[in-house]
Amino acid sequence: MTETELANILQISVVGILWSVLIFKILPMYRVDSFRQKMFCVRDELFDYAADGNIAFDNPAYISLRRQMNGFILHGHQLTVFRCLVTAAIHKISGSGQDVSWHSEWQKSLDNIESDAVRDRLNSFYQRGMMLAVKRLLSGSPLLWIMLFIFMMELIFQGAAMGLRQLAKAASKKVFAGPINDRLIEEAALVEFA
Repeated sequence: MTETELANILQISVVGILWSVLIFKILPMYRVDSFRQKMFCVRDELFDYAADGNIAFDNPAYISLRRQMNGFILHGHQLTVFRCLVTAAIHKISGSGQDVSWHSEWQKSLDNIESDAVRDRLNSFYQRGMMLAVKRLLSGSPLLWIMLFIFMMELIFQGAAMGLRQLAKAASKKVFAGPINDRLIEEAALVEFA
């Protein structure tokens, strides 16, 4: 082996190690930090909304929503497809189905709010938080990317004439209608927080 070949092998090895560190260590840490920061922003807006006198800080809907966001922030690193699938399996085996306590509590407290404007605004905060969680799941799982691709191909072959964005939304809805449910995403974030 010549010195040039040895230098090339060494160079390729160093670059491979650096890429591995970037992809498997730094990028996942960045993704978790980015998710938490975005969730902090939504939670901060919710706090400001309550501080402006729109809803009381001791209102059950506010408390439930803040608890969910705190759970996502605290356990954002555990928000993975694998954990959601395990949670779904546990619910299936235990016979509790898809009905989880937090979502029922949230819906009940939301229904008790008299003002439609406040209810809609709280629901908007909820939707934004859930969208962040779903994006975190979708963007971090090669398995989900493969499933999304398969469902997109299925929709294309069925003759669905939609734009790429609508196609991706339809495929992700199909994925989350299966073993992964948004209520189980909530439950995964709140299991250890309660």
